[in-house]
Amino acid sequence: MARPALDRTRLAPAVQGYHRRGFPARLIAMRLGISERTTRGMLKALGLTAPRPQSRQIMEIRHG
Repeated sequence: MARPALDRTRLAPAVQGYHRRGFPARLIAMRLGISERTTRGMLKALGLTAPRPQSRQIMEIRHG
């Protein structure tokens, strides 16, 4: 038996509201009764993810 699809149009305003109040994805998922992975996907689709800082890799060259 297939599970019912999520109603993203109904969930999007709730996810945005909780995110605006500073709730982490885990707590948003628990409050709405959906998975944390779904919540993170919705945050990404809504453009609400914080950009990750560029990691600078310093290459160390050793001469032998």
